[in-house]
Amino acid sequence: MVTSEPPVSESEKREALEAALNSRTFARSAQLRALLRYICERELTGHGEELSEYQIAVEVLGRRKDFSLTDDSSVRNRAYELRQRLEKYYSTENPGAAIQIRIPRGGYVPYYTRHQAEPPAPHAQLEVAPLSLAPAAGRRRFPMAMAALLAAGIGLGAAGGWYFTRQRPAAILREAWGPLAEPGDELIISIATNLHMVVRPHIVEHSWRLPAPDGIESLYRPNRPMASGERLYMEPVQLSVPLSELTAAAMVSNVRLEFGGTYQILPESEAPAAALRGRNSLLIGSGTNSEAARALLRDLPLTIDYTDTDQFAVYDRRKPAGQNASFVANPVGTPVPSVLYGLLSVITSANSSGKVTRTVVVSGEGQAGVQAAAEFFCSAQSLRELKSRFRAAGMRGFPPVYQVVVRCKTSGVRLISYEYAGGAVGFVPQAAGSKESPKQ
Repeated sequence: MVTSEPPVSESEKREALEAALNSRTFARSAQLRALLRYICERELTGHGEELSEYQIAVEVLGRRKDFSLTDDSSVRNRAYELRQRLEKYYSTENPGAAIQIRIPRGGYVPYYTRHQAEPPAPHAQLEVAPLSLAPAAGRRRFPMAMAALLAAGIGLGAAGGWYFTRQRPAAILREAWGPLAEPGDELIISIATNLHMVVRPHIVEHSWRLPAPDGIESLYRPNRPMASGERLYMEPVQLSVPLSELTAAAMVSNVRLEFGGTYQILPESEAPAAALRGRNSLLIGSGTNSEAARALLRDLPLTIDYTDTDQFAVYDRRKPAGQNASFVANPVGTPVPSVLYGLLSVITSANSSGKVTRTVVVSGEGQAGVQAAAEFFCSAQSLRELKSRFRAAGMRGFPPVYQVVVRCKTSGVRLISYEYAGGAVGFVPQAAGSKESPKQ
């Protein structure tokens, strides 16, 4: 239980800071330890409100004083990693910490929360049979049996030491992931691939090689080598994967490894919808770039499509046509919208043999939306809050089929923050209209 009284003292803050810095979670990340100590010390000395991205870049990351915040996102990257590392520390290594350090999204001033540890479960009473005095032969065998048990115990302790000391995901993650957390079966992670045009000087001449448009050299040259007088060409590629989808795959695979399970990452061309049904799988893609996502979401209330003005939107099939664009990308930023939405869809069913399996579809409006949906599904805190919402709606836990809309703020293509925006439970009623196109 989180409380605000009594206030967190300076000594408690310092103890919480030192505990985190000396933890296994931060052991191999000197830069994150330096960043955490710096911002906490600034807060403790009353200078927290003066913290800025520029100040951290220069004084912690060693950037030059003339560096550009527009071109260098290293501080935002490290702050994001620090939030993730703190959440992992408090959910796995030290869940009983009385004082926990938090870093707000979109800011750098730390705050401290006081947590009431849950009382431990009572120990089970062991039933011990009385030891009777056996004949002499039995008494001679007793020390030998005890020696054998002792040797076996030592062996099990050595072999199992890693298992009991390794960091494991929070219980809420195991509950929400369900069959995906079971290590027995291999998890299939399918990634949608976009059709992109690659631009570079050296492309062997073929029927799909096209001359690059005039003026594109100004975009190509700043970060890529190009000899004077060289021409640029273009060609389509089928296996282009956006950075956000790679990030989503990395987050999912890391959690999967923490569960002790294996996974295989495949492009959608090798793992289409038919290959995902009836097995534990996760698809990263939206109906706008993935036929598998379109097929898997066809019977669910929410999907992602384009509006008539070519903006991303989350459509709600339960609403009448023309009124069902519920969450539309906000085009106030450049070069991409500043507010986007992610869509997390969880589908639990039984395969032909009766085994319960789960397919999760991670979709989004643009790159930040995809990353936000994946991060939500990998966040113990977000899943706890989601479970509380389900409980408030009268459900005992996570329903077998549900969808979550995540609102995210962006800076360029980078995710800055995200929050729960809405959701739906269950399948589309038969009277809900067309399942093929939410805009009809």
